[in-house]
Amino acid sequence: MYTVMKLEPKGNRLHVYLDNDINFLLYKSEIRKLNLEENVKIEETQYQIIMDILYKRARERALYILDTAYKTEKQIVDKLKAGCYPEFIIDRVIEYLTKYDLINDYRYASMYIDFKAASKSKRQIVQDLYSRGVLKEVIDFAFENSEFTEKDSLNKIIEKRKGRYDLTNQKDIERFYRYLVGKGYSYQDVKRALSISDI
Repeated sequence: MYTVMKLEPKGNRLHVYLDNDINFLLYKSEIRKLNLEENVKIEETQYQIIMDILYKRARERALYILDTAYKTEKQIVDKLKAGCYPEFIIDRVIEYLTKYDLINDYRYASMYIDFKAASKSKRQIVQDLYSRGVLKEVIDFAFENSEFTEKDSLNKIIEKRKGRYDLTNQKDIERFYRYLVGKGYSYQDVKRALSISDI
């Protein structure tokens, strides 16, 4: 048996705080239907009904997010945390998504590498994937199994961007160098690529 410690308005919902350190959001109509009030005790069966509502809602939210764009596990977890879903509900949703292969960080990393190969260096791609919660070993494995090479990536960017610079002008050449090094390519690789590229 749990006690409702606080009901806090949040838009068209209420933030419910229980005495077991669990908190979540419910619509006002659900609050009325479940007869939830501050200092009221909740029976175990009522608690399970609430958790079922939250699980179904969190799962639908995750599926909606994945319907618009592929995401990593961390991105889904962060979205659900922002929706005030309890941690164990989030864990159940992640388990469901993993079971049906709806999230797969290796596949995400592989797709991201392929998609960004012509516009980002390996260093930038690795940083992006880290920030999305992909583990180092998963990133390394994805690179090992990709056709990505730093040389090809650098050459594609040079080809795409060279028209923006006057390469007969020393200052513009230096700007181009700085731009490419800033993208995460090594100075030596940039120097080598620019010296042999047809510019």
